[in-house]
Amino acid sequence: MNKLIIFPLLGSLSLALSLPSLAQNSDVNTVTVSPDRAAFIEQHRYPMQPDEFYKFKRTYELSNGMTVSLFNHGTFMYAKLNGQRPERLIATGSNTFYSTQSALKLKINLLDNDEARGEVLIPISATPEKKG
Repeated sequence: MNKLIIFPLLGSLSLALSLPSLAQNSDVNTVTVSPDRAAFIEQHRYPMQPDEFYKFKRTYELSNGMTVSLFNHGTFMYAKLNGQRPERLIATGSNTFYSTQSALKLKINLLDNDEARGEVLIPISATPEKKG
């Protein structure tokens, strides 16, 4: 598995949707994001082709022990963080993805030896609780 560095998002939680909205049980792809985040994503949308995304499709091991899996369903790209519900992704660069459902952001640098390095910014609500 490839290791990526994770940075919990400690800033404004207004970017993240509440957990109940992530638990919707519907086949309809309805997405609601805050106006600022939605505007940013639309202004920086990168037209990633399926063959470009194909090389990112795998499971990555994060530095905090969590995993994130990237996959597609039809033409839509998704990330599944630590076995949680999948979140739809929008590419904003050739290696950068934003979730349309939370503050999740991924930047993945693929290396020649089938390794990957990068950064994952996740909402604080998705980080595992420390036991102690």
